[in-house]
Amino acid sequence: MSKGNNSVLTQFSQREAEAIAQFEQFRQWSTVMIQQMIREQETKLLASDLPVDADDSGGFWEEM
Repeated sequence: MSKGNNSVLTQFSQREAEAIAQFEQFRQWSTVMIQQMIREQETKLLASDLPVDADDSGGFWEEM
């Protein structure tokens, strides 16, 4: 393999490694954000006075 091809291959490998690292960072960030959104939604649902079970709804959903 010539020196020029090796340089191109090295550059490609470095860029690929950077892209993978960025993807992994984005995946971790996304996971944290989704977990936070779930916690916030759970908190809102627990704080609301909406019925949890359909049997206990007292006709709430039928009135909607």
